[in-house]
Amino acid sequence: MAKRVKKRYLAIVSEPKQPPSKMMKALTSSYEELFGKLGLASAGLKLIRGYQDKGLIIVRCTLESLPKVLLASASIRELNGNETAFRVLAVSGTIKSLMRKTSSLG
Repeated sequence: MAKRVKKRYLAIVSEPKQPPSKMMKALTSSYEELFGKLGLASAGLKLIRGYQDKGLIIVRCTLESLPKVLLASASIRELNGNETAFRVLAVSGTIKSLMRKTSSLG
């Protein structure tokens, strides 16, 4: 019997604020650069929600790829020719608890 793939949800914010589509593109590009196309495919990266006004994205990935996603987000230094930094605000197993965690932060 096949095991269920566990997923994790991450809240990632960019400083300065960037559009969610460009943030996700930068994250997938960084992940692919570090771990290749096969690694990117097995990570199951998916944009769940994007908040344009906050410069925040909610991303889903597999539990096994979580450390690699954290590394890929931390390695992003430039976006659109401007210096930028991605910070992971919270990690959770469900979107509901992730929203609870991020609302208590700010």
